[in-house]
Amino acid sequence: MLWPGFPKRLLSALKGLCCLAHSDRAMQASEIAEGIGVSTFETGKVMQLLVWGGFVTSRRGSKGGFQLAAAADQITTGEVIRFFFSKYRIEPDLDCPVVSVLQTYGAPCQEAFERLTLADIAAKRGKSSIAGAEREVLNHEAV
Repeated sequence: MLWPGFPKRLLSALKGLCCLAHSDRAMQASEIAEGIGVSTFETGKVMQLLVWGGFVTSRRGSKGGFQLAAAADQITTGEVIRFFFSKYRIEPDLDCPVVSVLQTYGAPCQEAFERLTLADIAAKRGKSSIAGAEREVLNHEAV
């Protein structure tokens, strides 16, 4: 099961970035769209957001397209997630027990995302980072 409420656009962005991580050349939005199973129109919007965020560069023309702005091992999923959630700043109610539980159990996942790079995902090496976060969550549950 995917994280409930996980934004579709963020998921498309992560998939698009991984698609670019696999490529050794600039890719057109239509190529990325085909690779990630999203419409070309939506992919263009997502890629433009990634350009604004500094994760991707773009160049117009027949030899243009989108490329990663940095090496895949230098871009973390945590950075991308923070960028997409940056416009949704909510002041947490620190006295609320629900917020407290969410912060406690969410922290290990956030830490894992901070370590998980596009290169890890592209190489399917992210399992160790995710497994570590799962162990931390289980340790919190035991307390």
